[in-house]
Amino acid sequence: MQSFLKTLLFAIILVLSVTAHSETVKKFYESGAVHFEYNYLNGKLQGQSKEYYETREIKSEYLYRSSKLIAKKDYRHNGDLQYELKYEDGIKYETEIHYYATGELFRQRTLVNGKREGLEIDFYRSGQKKAERNYINGKKEGSAKGFHINGKVQGDWIFENGEPVSATIFYSTGDIWLIHNDFDDRGRLNGVSKEYDKEGNLMALRYYKNNDMVKRKRVSKWWGWLWWW
Repeated sequence: MQSFLKTLLFAIILVLSVTAHSETVKKFYESGAVHFEYNYLNGKLQGQSKEYYETREIKSEYLYRSSKLIAKKDYRHNGDLQYELKYEDGIKYETEIHYYATGELFRQRTLVNGKREGLEIDFYRSGQKKAERNYINGKKEGSAKGFHINGKVQGDWIFENGEPVSATIFYSTGDIWLIHNDFDDRGRLNGVSKEYDKEGNLMALRYYKNNDMVKRKRVSKWWGWLWWW
């Protein structure tokens, strides 16, 4: 009986190996360089396929299962990753990496089912972090910060469900310059904001209407202390 089962299993494997047909198909640029390289199994895209620049560097990598795309990576000429796509349990994850025209890293972000999710980071050409924002289901949530070129925080905005609720703006020295707390339910400044000097003294009140400053009133140190409390 055991011998019969072994023989049957061998026969099944043999049939499958004979009936399965795999092939690699190549397409070329007019110059003769390989443009695409597709892998098929039984007439369907299967496994890894590749796309090349005409200068022969890898441009994109694709991963297929029964002709269904399940992952992809795009590369720049120099080999740096530019875009990554993958599907997990029916959820679409994308990583986008943007660069300045001069080649330096500019932005990194993630999308889930087409909506921004998690931390998005911008960079100066020097590589120093320029800004960071957190997203949940495509909307800003929590702290969003901008940075001066010296690395100190330029501004710290707090968001709820995509709208700002408060913001603190800083001098390049790291000292507080402005505090905005009067945002309406549409995320617009409507009310009074406080302006400070670099010694931490309240020096002016700014009055806003629909994001526009309509008046700026200087205050004495005495009134500044009262407003502080």
